[in-house]
Amino acid sequence: MAEKQSVDEAEKENLPADDVKKSPFSDAVYKELAKINGRINQMTKDAIIRKLKQCKLSTEGSHEILKKRLKNYYKTEKLQTHNLLVASKLHPYYVIVDFEATCEEVNSSDYPHEIIEFPAVLVSTEKLEIVDHFQAYCKPIVNPKLSDFCVELTGITQEKVDNSQPFDEVLESFEAWLKKHKLGSKFKYGVVTDGPWDMGRFLYGQCKISGVPYPRFGNKWINIRKIFSSFYKSKRYCLRLMLEHLDIGFEGRPHCGLDDARNIARILLRLISDGASIQVNERIHLTRCNSKSRGSDGQVEKLVVSIPSNRPTKDYTRVHRDRCRREKKQQQQQQREHTGVSDMESDGSSKETECEDSKNEDKKLGT
Repeated sequence: MAEKQSVDEAEKENLPADDVKKSPFSDAVYKELAKINGRINQMTKDAIIRKLKQCKLSTEGSHEILKKRLKNYYKTEKLQTHNLLVASKLHPYYVIVDFEATCEEVNSSDYPHEIIEFPAVLVSTEKLEIVDHFQAYCKPIVNPKLSDFCVELTGITQEKVDNSQPFDEVLESFEAWLKKHKLGSKFKYGVVTDGPWDMGRFLYGQCKISGVPYPRFGNKWINIRKIFSSFYKSKRYCLRLMLEHLDIGFEGRPHCGLDDARNIARILLRLISDGASIQVNERIHLTRCNSKSRGSDGQVEKLVVSIPSNRPTKDYTRVHRDRCRREKKQQQQQQREHTGVSDMESDGSSKETECEDSKNEDKKLGT
């Protein structure tokens, strides 16, 4: 083995320099950046603030946020000098959505949340500012009377929802607003939310209640908590704590959908200014499969899965695999009842099949 390795090394040394595959991070600039990052890690918060002021950068944020901002500044500067800079991945526009829905002080697991405020804020990455907003209230139909807790939490009065349009009409108005700005036709855009619930729970559930198709704009979105956590190397924080770590106060009324959306937009703009790439990281999967409780078309919606878009197949494949196993077991059970095969023989066969299926799937997933 050692002899083979020495031959390989000798062959590699005899190859022309252009034929030897280089690491994308082999350039000396990356070693330089590593040293700079090490020095920044040792700096006090006051020292970093002084340096940020010299660089004419924002000094808002916690110690960790400030370190990341200064590191990114030097990274951009050095890589640009060496023609190695890869631009942040951004859409021309982002639409921030933050629904408010009916609720009780204690919600049961099957409580039918209905959207009562449909707000959206439009951010331009060229202008780095909010350029427009949409806001409409919706009339609930399952629980038309708002709970006292819901009124106090959201500030939305009973009179306001009573005089509002039903959700399906508000949805049409929102899609017309998107069309007015040529979003999805002339301009690419991304939908931004604070967590997976706005799309995966509220919008999906409301569409089922209202009997309308799930809209295309809700198929995938950007969970800003994940972007924040990944970029600033922090825990996954709620809206209030993200603002605190950026050292910017909440503007407006918490749980007013439009004010929440505006504050999410402020976090988004700070992330963009600090050099973050803002790309889709979650999507919804609406799957249909055979079931005993069939609808008129012989199919039912089986599950909704919210998953990271950078690994769109792994979690979903596991869910699908588990479902297939359950269906396979049911089929084998039916065969046993029909043919009289012993439980011991069948169980052994089933376990072997499951092991093989698991190994094959793990190989495909690289696990």
